[in-house]
Amino acid sequence: SLTPSWSHPVIAADNLSGPSLAPPKGIYLHGGPGCGKTHLMNVFYDSLSSSSSSSSSSPHQQKVHFHKFMLDVHRQMHLAQTVHGIRGSDAVLHHVLTHILQKGRILCFDEFQVTDVADALLLRRLFTGLVERGAVVVATSNRAPRELYKGGLQRELFVPFVDWLEETLVVVG
Repeated sequence: SLTPSWSHPVIAADNLSGPSLAPPKGIYLHGGPGCGKTHLMNVFYDSLSSSSSSSSSSPHQQKVHFHKFMLDVHRQMHLAQTVHGIRGSDAVLHHVLTHILQKGRILCFDEFQVTDVADALLLRRLFTGLVERGAVVVATSNRAPRELYKGGLQRELFVPFVDWLEETLVVVG
């Protein structure tokens, strides 16, 4: 039988050092409100749950509203520094990536949007780290990638993330 590449032992959740097998490419779905983006993502997510186990959650995937996800990222960064005594941005990021990937390597984000300068400056390192460690990103948004964080402070520092997003994910609008 065929085994999805995200369940391959090299990409399993307990192997956080990085995969040696390339995961499938992620997807970024964008369009106006009510056009079915979230429904498509939910169908995809539910199909993973039903094919991997009889329960509704799986250690291979997670689905979260993007704003809630970013709040947790900032919370984990704070905990890494204050509770765990981790110093240095690379070490803190490694802690956050480990935390995220322990919950699942298929990351389904609903309502992807960027309105905060701190998020805008963090996203490229965060998402590059996730994908390099075998994560697959599925995201829905009301905005095309080039429209994200439009008019935001220091947007020129965010544009490389948009370039990365368009190169790394399949963008469908």
